[in-house]
Amino acid sequence: MEAMMEQRDGVALFTICRPEKRNAVNFAVMEALEGALSEAEADERVKIFAITGAGDEAFCSGGDLHEFGPLRGAEAKQMLTRMGEVLYRLLTFPKPTAALVNGAAMGGGCELATACDFRFVKEGSRIGFIQGRLGITTGWGGASMLFGKLPYARALDLLLRAEPMTAEDMEACGWADAVLAADHWREQWQARLALYAARSLAVLEAYKAAAGEKWRTAWFREQFFAEIDRCAALWGSVEHEQALHPFFRKQ
Repeated sequence: MEAMMEQRDGVALFTICRPEKRNAVNFAVMEALEGALSEAEADERVKIFAITGAGDEAFCSGGDLHEFGPLRGAEAKQMLTRMGEVLYRLLTFPKPTAALVNGAAMGGGCELATACDFRFVKEGSRIGFIQGRLGITTGWGGASMLFGKLPYARALDLLLRAEPMTAEDMEACGWADAVLAADHWREQWQARLALYAARSLAVLEAYKAAAGEKWRTAWFREQFFAEIDRCAALWGSVEHEQALHPFFRKQ
């Protein structure tokens, strides 16, 4: 089982169940997330949609290079576009969403968390938009979302640094909404989400409709997918190939 969803007290919790791969996204996880979003949207008992990773080490390490690394040309663009559609749907989801960052979030894992309304991060977690170190850019719409959610210079700094940051640093720059103590991690995020789930679904959906207007414009959607096209163009570059060599030597 690559992923699972459970529902309790108005919260649908989607968990990436690949701790041995640091909860990297592969095609099976992508498909499971597509299905989970449809299920949660249709279920009136669900008021909040949350995402986390299995285990204590990683939230999501991005795309699974074993599956995605060898892709080239049209196949690479198809993968990037499909996951971009998933994250755009998450960004514009009609109910509040939360990333429960329970460990390392790297590359595409940061993009996945950025698509959510809230990011609650366990202390000790490391977070990095490291795509630049791999000779590519954010490939699932992450930069477009980041520029829309953070001040310009802070967003650009995170992308150009392309290095892991502490949970506290990510809170200071505005990306993390709260850093929660590791020894009371589950109780703390449950308490925060319970505050939102106490409101009626109609109220939650009304606020999300207002909040999502700027993301649903033709201009933003065009920018979002143009970013994905730029990443696809870099996917087979020499720099990207060289950056992947150490990974494939370990296989």
